Amino acid sequence: MAGYLGNKFDMIVHHLAVMTSECKIYEIKKQDSVYFVPDILDQARKEGFAPCKYCVN
Repeated sequence: MAGYLGNKFDMIVHHLAVMTSECKIYEIKKQDSVYFVPDILDQARKEGFAPCKYCVN
């Protein structure tokens, strides 16, 4: 399983092992989901995703 899930709708990336209720990760629609494999946050940033302020340091 990937460690990071990006939401293409708002361009926010979440850390799946650290997510909180504030992340609203369960509201991400399937068509807006992108998993980062390998689990590299740098790859998400290169693709224009901003880190979630609740679960990504």
